[in-house]
Amino acid sequence: MASSCSQAVRQHVCKSSTILQEIVIPKKKTWSKEAVLQALASTVNRDPTASDHRLQDDPYLTPKTSSEFVRFGYRTVSGFQVTLLERFTIGACYGSLPFLRPVKTFLQTYDFSYYSVRMTTCPLYLHNIIQSQENTLSYHKRAPCLVFSFRENNNAERIFALLSEPNTHSYSALIRGMVKHGAYSKAFSTYTDLLNNPLKADVNTFNALITAAPEVKEKYNEKWELILDLLKEMAEQKVKPNLLTLNAVLKALRRCGTLGKSQAFPVISEMKALSIDPSLASYNHLLGIFYKPGAPFLGQTDILQEVMNEVSGKSFTPQDPDDAQFFITAVRICLDTKDIEQAYRVHELLGVGENWRLLGNDLQQNIYYARFFSLLCMMENIDVVLKWYRDLVPSVYYPSSNIMRDLLQALDTDNRLDLIPQIWKDIKQLGHANRQKLVEDLLTLMAREKQNQEVQESFAECALDIKKMYDTGDRGKVIMSWTATSLSDLISVLLAAQRRQDAWEVLKLFKTHNRVPSEELLNKFLTCITESGEVNHAVELVQISAGFCLPETPKLIQRVQQEFQLSEQQKNILSDLEIQTFNSD
Repeated sequence: MASSCSQAVRQHVCKSSTILQEIVIPKKKTWSKEAVLQALASTVNRDPTASDHRLQDDPYLTPKTSSEFVRFGYRTVSGFQVTLLERFTIGACYGSLPFLRPVKTFLQTYDFSYYSVRMTTCPLYLHNIIQSQENTLSYHKRAPCLVFSFRENNNAERIFALLSEPNTHSYSALIRGMVKHGAYSKAFSTYTDLLNNPLKADVNTFNALITAAPEVKEKYNEKWELILDLLKEMAEQKVKPNLLTLNAVLKALRRCGTLGKSQAFPVISEMKALSIDPSLASYNHLLGIFYKPGAPFLGQTDILQEVMNEVSGKSFTPQDPDDAQFFITAVRICLDTKDIEQAYRVHELLGVGENWRLLGNDLQQNIYYARFFSLLCMMENIDVVLKWYRDLVPSVYYPSSNIMRDLLQALDTDNRLDLIPQIWKDIKQLGHANRQKLVEDLLTLMAREKQNQEVQESFAECALDIKKMYDTGDRGKVIMSWTATSLSDLISVLLAAQRRQDAWEVLKLFKTHNRVPSEELLNKFLTCITESGEVNHAVELVQISAGFCLPETPKLIQRVQQEFQLSEQQKNILSDLEIQTFNSD
């Protein structure tokens, strides 16, 4: 009995050990610091009514225009706001104990056009660092326009000359700097020195020289032959091309006219043969070869479709600085060709994975959405346009005054002028209420046709609000000037809403601003006065016309004499005006 029990125990132990041996402990999963935030972010969609995430800490600081968005946006991600600097004082934040104060260290990184600063310490110290740099370079304002030239005997050349034995890396840095700053011929001369040293160039050097090739030759075939020579030299020196090499070739082909069109697809095929997957920059250069801005698109409309067939549904990562140009190039072509279907495909690609990161900086994003929305206004009905408008503005896009004019045109096309007062509120919020052409277009649309009474009342309120912008302007300064057309349109809107007294006050502005009313406006005004029976205003209207020496004055006198019961004094006034008009003629 005991032996049988011990045997059973041994069998149980053996089975248990077998089970234990089969257990595989999984490897430790390492999560990034942002994993929880990314998981939470994936559960919600973007709120189209909210401002950009960088600007939500203080609604007071929410920008109204695209220029304010750029300025405040970069400063917010840097960790401070200049307008509220007094909030960030060391004493208030951290007290007076020295060991509680932050260490004054910071990490500074640069992107393609602006610098961004990641704060690791006190906001006040960071402000001082950035303010000193802004005072020196004015980088936020001047970065897109900075143009450097490669001057003779500059610091780079002097340092290079001090090297006892320059190597491939030092030659590469010098050549790339020359190409970057426009010294193309000098770059090729330095490359010749490298070969005579003798040294071999690296892939970065060849990439720079291929980029410079179109600048040192004039004819298209000469540009292409130089590029081929550089590629052959790469093969001879056993330098393996990379993605940036073939992108440089495509970029150079954009400067080779029709020859570039014949060589573009072979370059793409060569890229794939070398197991190099094209980046968005590759497709951007391909589109740039076949679609020149302002040029006719004869027989080329299918190229964009082929490119979109190739990239649709794919998630891309940044590999080339020109990756950020793809989306604005593609949507420009859609706008030029009026291809709304491909525009939707481009925008859909933007939402795949993290492709939105490749839309570029704020300026590039603004260009993209401006072109996309302009195409929507042109090709879609107003309901679709307004759906996109509410989804994009102002959460991701601050439309310019020209784009708002496109929106007004879309309202006019679909006969939805009743929405103008609502759009006017957005125009004010976006900071475009001082754009005279936009305001005049809005007044013209409201004055063109008579609407139902409810709409006319809303038009009148909108028109009077516009009048305030002319009267006071920004910070008490007059920033727009009245024209005869804008005054006439404003009066027409008020008269259509039976706001005769308000219209009468506006009529006086013609004399104040040295503008001359039209015959049509005076006759329209007189008709409204006749309906109300205000004989004094009728006589005064004739006096206003005579004061401008308008040739229509006798006709107005005749109308008033026929349509009103005049007192003797009023008859005498009109008779005197009639004599004065006759003598002046």
